[in-house]
Amino acid sequence: MVRIAPFRGVFYNQKKNRNLAKVIAPPYDVISREEQERLYKKSPYNFVRLDLSQEPDSYNAVAQLLQEWRAQGVLERDETPAIYFLVHRFTLKGGAQKVRQGFFALIQLQDFSDGAIRPHEKTLDAPKEDRLKLMLACNAQLSPIFTLYAEPKLTIDRILAAQVDGLAPFIGVEQDNGEECRLWRITDPTLIEKIQQKMNDQRLLIADGHHRYEATLNYRDRMRRERGQWTGREAFNYIMAYFANMNDENVVILPTHRLVRGYTHKPFLELEEALQAYFYLEQHPKTPEGKISFLKALKTAGKKHRVIGASFKRDPRYLILRLKNKRIMQRLAPDISAPLRELDVTTLHLLILERILGMPPEQQVNGETIRYSQDEEGVLQSLEKEDFQAAFILNAPKAEEILTIANGGEKMPQKSTYFYPKLSSGLIVNEIDPNEEIESETEATQA
Repeated sequence: MVRIAPFRGVFYNQKKNRNLAKVIAPPYDVISREEQERLYKKSPYNFVRLDLSQEPDSYNAVAQLLQEWRAQGVLERDETPAIYFLVHRFTLKGGAQKVRQGFFALIQLQDFSDGAIRPHEKTLDAPKEDRLKLMLACNAQLSPIFTLYAEPKLTIDRILAAQVDGLAPFIGVEQDNGEECRLWRITDPTLIEKIQQKMNDQRLLIADGHHRYEATLNYRDRMRRERGQWTGREAFNYIMAYFANMNDENVVILPTHRLVRGYTHKPFLELEEALQAYFYLEQHPKTPEGKISFLKALKTAGKKHRVIGASFKRDPRYLILRLKNKRIMQRLAPDISAPLRELDVTTLHLLILERILGMPPEQQVNGETIRYSQDEEGVLQSLEKEDFQAAFILNAPKAEEILTIANGGEKMPQKSTYFYPKLSSGLIVNEIDPNEEIESETEATQA
């Protein structure tokens, strides 16, 4: 059972920050050092100062800054618990317009073994430790996780949209990248309870925020140990989340490409021979025209086959790799399910990176050997200009594949998916008052 609850969100005071585009920031995990510097200069109140601080003692510095902003009224907390309805407009590469609807609420934390909340990607220790330290210092969840539920009739979206029809949002911000976010408060107890009841029987998939979810589980367990006694209703037993319906065509999944370094150099002929032992190779010249044809052919082939795009430094060709036989992966990974085994990203990590290039799993996750990006052209350019040995271009997995793997209790390799667009940081914050209890459905209705 999934238990969601309204909460008192913390927001920028728009009387003090009239242009929210100056203070909203991208998620911390996609901000480069250059982007961090730009955001710092953009406004003294830009959210990057909290979510990705430059200060030497960053965690304590963030805690102090958050207190200062609250005391100064830069950030304000709502008086009444609410569910927050978000309409997010964005444009895909190529010009297609999308409007994604969803809402923010709290979820009562559950261990993955309970089965109601499921991950789909492996996590890394360093980001989990970072987010835990930040939460312990601030007693706040600075950004929500992104979850997906399945409801083919889109009932919840229709209910929320009807509730705010004709009403002005309390937040409306058009960001520098052209995205537009509009946010409404839903405070009607009867409507909130209706949404809670419809979510009770859902099974949630974590689309983005695996590290934050696991960090919050660790935070919860630590708070429970310190208290000794707890009921499950304390605020630290909950996490702030965004909920979107995976049946909505406006939920977009992008692939995540790889730049790789750190493996022992192989002579070109030896590498090609190793690849040909497992893959059919389609070649495209490394010219501007060849790059266009390569990327187009990769997407076209991906509609029918499992394929991986590859480019190696000083190789004058782009390659499209198509596995010769499914039995290759069956022999290599007999202990994982067919849906997971047949993913392009699984073939990349187990067969190409580990077996052919000699990179053991621990090397693949050490943070130094692989850079991830959704920009395929940028990845190919970086290969030639920076200290990388290879680039791998992938097609996006399908939502039903992700769901099948998660339902089976398995996890995809790290950074296998990118649900686009990510939620901006600074739209909403959840303060964790250790003495606050979260209302039940019945209590919320009677309040």
